[in-house]
Amino acid sequence: MKIMFVLIVSLIIFILLYFIYLSIKSHSGTAPGLINQKLSPCPGTPNCINSEFKDDAAHYIDTLPYQNKSILEINLLIKDAIQKTGGHIAIANIDYIAATYSSKLFRYIDDFEVRIDEEHKVIHFRSASRVGRSDFGANIKRIGLIKNELEKNIH
Repeated sequence: MKIMFVLIVSLIIFILLYFIYLSIKSHSGTAPGLINQKLSPCPGTPNCINSEFKDDAAHYIDTLPYQNKSILEINLLIKDAIQKTGGHIAIANIDYIAATYSSKLFRYIDDFEVRIDEEHKVIHFRSASRVGRSDFGANIKRIGLIKNELEKNIH
């Protein structure tokens, strides 16, 4: 009985240390940025959502169209939405914004990126966890919150 207790406690400690290691690891690095003027594709893990690549159905989400707004107005609305939803802006160019979000438990860092396509009048999104495989739906929920915030002011 005592051996079983020690094994269970050891396993719990090991798992806890592993999650702490992932948290520390997630604090290094940056958002992938643009590749050929598009957001980076998602890796093979399920913890990424992206509107740039329709053929990647497992990771795809629709863009957000806009009209009657300048790229500068859209940029400001996006930055405001990021801040209202708890994000921290890391890069802010006129057509590209990168931000980070931190999870409540273990403080994992997720990257959130937006590309404003002025030619087609759409906003592209990418949200991805830096570590692990699962995000418990956090990235898709984050994009939904940002889209909802933007829709209040775009239309």
